[in-house]
Amino acid sequence: MSISDGTDTRQATPGQAEPAITRTTATVAQIMGLTLDQVLTGLDIRVIESSITDTNFYGGVHIGNGGKITILTSPGRDPRITDTLVRYLIAKTFDLDVADLPAPFGVEYTDITEQARNAWVKAVSA
Repeated sequence: MSISDGTDTRQATPGQAEPAITRTTATVAQIMGLTLDQVLTGLDIRVIESSITDTNFYGGVHIGNGGKITILTSPGRDPRITDTLVRYLIAKTFDLDVADLPAPFGVEYTDITEQARNAWVKAVSA
């Protein structure tokens, strides 16, 4: 599968470096084309291998206070699958135009803020 962004017109002039990737200027072409280390460093994203061993879990994104992004990956997956999934999750996190993943993959969006607040209220009320 190839994902490209036909609207990305920013290109390096021959002999010049590719434009830096930042949260405000990231493009699908950069996320898919730069090394994963460059993408993670430029966008200040941390990737952690989770302890979730459910075969249906491939990864997830946590956006913390202050916008810190952490991507959780499933342990023991083929590195190429993990690389592709991390790049896909980054593009989706920044609301870039990428095609949906093919079956059997699915992306679920959950805001656990209310659940966490309710658990905290319950804990301090006990």
